[in-house]
Amino acid sequence: MPNPRSPGWFTRQLARIIWPGRTGVRAMEDLLQLDSVLRFASLYAITVLAPGILLAYFGMSSIKSEESAVWTEVRTEAGRTADTWFGRTEQIFNAFEERTIARLDAGRSPLESALDLSPNLLVALRLDTDGMIAAPFAESSFNLPADQTFFYTGTFADGRKAERSGHLGEAIKLFERASREATGHAHRGVAALEYARLLAKSGESRAAESAYASVISDYPEARNGAGFLLRDLATLKRAELLLLREPVIGVGALKDLVDVLLARRWELSRGGEISMARRAISRMEPHADADWLASTRSRLDSRSSQMYWTERLIPELKQIIGSGTALKVEPRTFHYTQGDDVLWASIWWGADRYIFALSWKGLLETVRELGKDSLRPGGQVEVSLVPPDVEPPAGVLAQRNLVPWMAGWTPSVYPADAAALQESQASRRARRLGIVGAAMLLIVVGAILSARLVGRELELARMKTQFAANVSHELRSPITQIRLKAESLQLGLARDEERRQQHYDGIVRESERLSRLVDNVLDFSAIERGTKQYSFVPTDMAEVVRQCVDSMRFSTVARGLQIDIEIDEDLPIILASPEAIGQAMTNLLSNAAKYGATGERVIVSVKMVELRVVVSVIDSGLGIANDEIPHIFDQYYRSKDPNARRLKGTGIGLAIVKYIMEAHGGRVEVISELGEGTTFSLHFPLSPPDRTGAH
Repeated sequence: MPNPRSPGWFTRQLARIIWPGRTGVRAMEDLLQLDSVLRFASLYAITVLAPGILLAYFGMSSIKSEESAVWTEVRTEAGRTADTWFGRTEQIFNAFEERTIARLDAGRSPLESALDLSPNLLVALRLDTDGMIAAPFAESSFNLPADQTFFYTGTFADGRKAERSGHLGEAIKLFERASREATGHAHRGVAALEYARLLAKSGESRAAESAYASVISDYPEARNGAGFLLRDLATLKRAELLLLREPVIGVGALKDLVDVLLARRWELSRGGEISMARRAISRMEPHADADWLASTRSRLDSRSSQMYWTERLIPELKQIIGSGTALKVEPRTFHYTQGDDVLWASIWWGADRYIFALSWKGLLETVRELGKDSLRPGGQVEVSLVPPDVEPPAGVLAQRNLVPWMAGWTPSVYPADAAALQESQASRRARRLGIVGAAMLLIVVGAILSARLVGRELELARMKTQFAANVSHELRSPITQIRLKAESLQLGLARDEERRQQHYDGIVRESERLSRLVDNVLDFSAIERGTKQYSFVPTDMAEVVRQCVDSMRFSTVARGLQIDIEIDEDLPIILASPEAIGQAMTNLLSNAAKYGATGERVIVSVKMVELRVVVSVIDSGLGIANDEIPHIFDQYYRSKDPNARRLKGTGIGLAIVKYIMEAHGGRVEVISELGEGTTFSLHFPLSPPDRTGAH
């Protein structure tokens, strides 16, 4: 049965190409690592790389079809915009027609609150069978009194003169006589009205009210020289007198007058009703309900506006009616005719004929705004309302006809900017290429990062394997020495006491070495798991360093090295872990003994530097290359220097030193020059940070 961990045929062939002639255990380790890399690469290619390539392919192929679809999209947008524009325009006319017909179906006149039918409506009229205005206005048929000399001579003129002279009593008598002596009905009514006015002016309110009442009843249809109905003037004046004496009755009388004036069919070219209604409203303003006043003013303004436009448009209306065709339409169907300033809309309803004048300027502005509102934000088309007999813009993509409402006018939709459209195509192309490129870049970056990660993991695995081998070698060396010396003692090969003492010393030395190695391995394992903790106690750094140097002196002397100690006096007591400091010093002294030059000395100094206790271990050995200094505290790291690699080590001693210093809130510094030696400095704060254990 094949071994599941054995490399495949392809892996073995590739290994022969990469590492020709390599054999042995190391070759098998590299082969297994290469097999893992190939498995990961295959999985990455299937799950990431292949889909990425397919994505890039389909993305590139879609760019061309996307560009060819741009014009189709623009034409579709143009058609959609034209339809929306036409639909909204149709809606404003349909709404006007539906509101008008709904009123007529309900038996209501469309002339009532006519401006509610459309915001563009100027005036609404009902015509009689002869094409004359029947409602809400009438063409004026009133003629002023033929004998105008009555007002400037005789008793009437004497009354005016007496009033101007301040002789009110005489003026009252003269106007009373004039009202009896006048030959014309209208002349008598005007004199009677003046008589009532002077009574009120002289303070005889009751008599004035009675006189005004007589004018109202005796002269209901008579008019003065300005065309005002005497009845309306007398009613207004009498109501004003009542307002002074009894406000509630006076307000009621004024309201009745305003309602009568607004309900009456006004005669064109006359403004009597308008001025009297405004005067009545202003008189009752302090007393009447605010809502009623606002509503009545609105009705009056609407009626006044319609009268203004009716008077202005009568010549055009007469011309349209005189054409003989404009108003001959199907019953219940609207017909539209464009005038100079308005759009005329007419409809037959039974025997009645209604005609509406819509503001042409307002309609054009409304339709143009509807066109702008139909554009999609950020779209690629523009709109234009083209008048009759005018060429539409170049490159029109969609048009509609506004028959029957605005015959000849054409809503047109065209490209906003051909250059902008090409720029849009280029932008889309660049965006697609950018997306595809970004995807491919991410795949490449992912592949590179994954390869680096895999390489790092493989290197870490190799370093762990090397670490296991080095630890095994490091353990075997002291064990072998202990066994050999113990067997020599057991077999009596050491014949004299001095020889036996050397064996005893060797056994103790190697046991200490073995103990240090085991402690390092166990502490490093705890550090990796994050469970290593230290207890900080008041510590005499000088004493700890001396003890550590004394414990290491025997092994360093055996290597031909001398340890010199330089300790400042009066060092402060610091909070630290003596065991951890001893372990860090032991690792540094072991490295100094291992890599220091034979016959040279190692200097250990303890000094106070800027509120820190600095312990330095200085040797004059192999030194460390500058490019390797940043890595010497990494786990499992071993120098690439051949001279250093010949000396066995575990690669964890300096990592433990760094961890110990970080746990104390300190740091470790390295100064080294290749071939000259190395200085390790441990900087201890007087107090550790408020924490214990691993970081």
